[in-house]
Amino acid sequence: MRVAQDLDYTEDPVDVPNPDRGAYRGRWQWVGTRFGATPEVDRRVPRAPRTGSYQGATLVAPGVVGVVDGDDLEPTEFFDGTDRSPRYVGGTGVVAEPSVAFLGFDLCEFSSNAFLTRAAGRAFDAELAAAGGVATQEMFRGRTGRTGPLTSYALDVVRGALQRVRDGEGTALVKFSYDGNGFGFLEGGPDEHLIWGPEPTHVTPNNPSATCDVPGHTGKSWIEYHLWQLAPVLHEFEDVITCVKTGMLGPWGEQHSSPLAEDPAAYTALLDAYLAAVPASRPLLTHAGGYLAWHNATHGTALTFRDLDALPAPVPGTPEARFGFFHDSYAAGWSEDGWSDHGSLSEGSAMLVPPGTDPGFDRDTVTAWVGRQGSVVQGEGGLAPNVFSRLPGAIVEAQRLGTTLLNLRHGDYRTWNDARYTEDLVSAPVTLPGPGDGAEPPYTGRTVRAVFDPVYAGRTGLEYLRDRLGYRLVLRSSEVSDAVDARTGTLECAGHVQNVGFGGVVNAKQVRVLLRAVDGATEFAAPTDLDVRAWLPAADGDGRAENTGAWHAFACAIPMTAFGAVPAGEYDVLLRIADPKETSENRRGVRFANRGTWAAGLGANRIGRVVVR
Repeated sequence: MRVAQDLDYTEDPVDVPNPDRGAYRGRWQWVGTRFGATPEVDRRVPRAPRTGSYQGATLVAPGVVGVVDGDDLEPTEFFDGTDRSPRYVGGTGVVAEPSVAFLGFDLCEFSSNAFLTRAAGRAFDAELAAAGGVATQEMFRGRTGRTGPLTSYALDVVRGALQRVRDGEGTALVKFSYDGNGFGFLEGGPDEHLIWGPEPTHVTPNNPSATCDVPGHTGKSWIEYHLWQLAPVLHEFEDVITCVKTGMLGPWGEQHSSPLAEDPAAYTALLDAYLAAVPASRPLLTHAGGYLAWHNATHGTALTFRDLDALPAPVPGTPEARFGFFHDSYAAGWSEDGWSDHGSLSEGSAMLVPPGTDPGFDRDTVTAWVGRQGSVVQGEGGLAPNVFSRLPGAIVEAQRLGTTLLNLRHGDYRTWNDARYTEDLVSAPVTLPGPGDGAEPPYTGRTVRAVFDPVYAGRTGLEYLRDRLGYRLVLRSSEVSDAVDARTGTLECAGHVQNVGFGGVVNAKQVRVLLRAVDGATEFAAPTDLDVRAWLPAADGDGRAENTGAWHAFACAIPMTAFGAVPAGEYDVLLRIADPKETSENRRGVRFANRGTWAAGLGANRIGRVVVR
């Protein structure tokens, strides 16, 4: 007989680190390195031990750059937009404990179009301008990498970074690019522009062929060959990869501002190569334009942004379902091209239509498509004050997108931190901009309301939004067998879980039931067939406990023989929820947002107690 368990079923309004979701540290903006100031500081992948490199960085003293490795998951304040060099100071007073490490790998050493220093890019730019825009091979000499295969040392650098993540407590957001530090882009000032396309598939006087010349692989481009080389590493560390940002094109690997980043054929080849290289269990991030370019080539369609509403939610297990979205100017708002978050939401729209044609961008349509994908949504903070970044619009926006990951060290989080989470503010109706609306109200779009959750009353908007990123699971009820025979009995567990986050659990998890002796350290485990990916948040964003229609029932009946020989005694019953390929016994477990249920030593959630006879 099952009996109700005496547990705290209320949500604890605190930061709950969990794999594959939440705030991540990223890199601090505009750090000075010996290669030049960079706003990203992706780790530079060297050819050999003596090649100039760094593994990510942050200023630790004036002019002194300290290393930031993949296991850099220490608690950190959200950034308030004010640079307080030499040390990073968040400035908001709101701390997050990241569980996702950002691993940006800069492959500039392996492209003859990629500048190795900021000074080299600027010098090239000056010479190119003086020559009337006509590049010569001499202009590149000594300033760029060299197109060719990734060396075994380079692959070991990538492998080592992922191993550090596995040895820690987190998972990894992985990105590869050929200009991870933006040396091919002149940023800031009225003459901001692309200096040069960094990809090894960009044909130039210094890179005369995009085709790999390695015997047996001459049918591949250099990007395809590099991803083929990386594939075994990505499969080896599948268990700790949250998702892979497909990058590769343009400065910072942000898929804009280079000729190839505006070429639909380049996206088709790139995304096909990523689908082949990255384990099928892991999402791939691109922008809407890149996805449509791939979809058109794959299915013989001619879709543009006008057709996004016609795309249904993808069928699980299909290539279409693997694509998530990266948002490089999250909630930045209006600019001269409209409500596109500085082009982040409209990226790639122009390449799908004839030159000079209206690309058909509509913000509401794009955000709805992103939400239907049901995958990882990763953002770099923009957060310029506007209707989509201020509460309550920010809550509705995150719920519609399914916002999963945000860089806590990029952007101005005062927009959220200065707002107090109150019923009057959160429940107020807000009218969103419609097509053609300018920066200032009145707006002509939909009028929406967020749902106020009293659990967070009086806290900051930043605390609420921090905790709702991705999934957030709350145990709402639990029943467990009161007693069971060790040899002939069946342990029964049942209950309800509510997902109060902005998104679902994207990556598959294995759920095991653990038995832990109350009077000792003895533990036993048995698998279940529960699929936590079905535990989705309410479609209307109502995460209140009284919304029982959004609770998800779970139940399992496990023969005691599945646990092995369990001695008589009293046992805590726990759910261990972790990646099916997790290599440790207690790391990277999914934690419920309840008080008193988490058993850190087991990486599991206590759901009750049973007597074994």
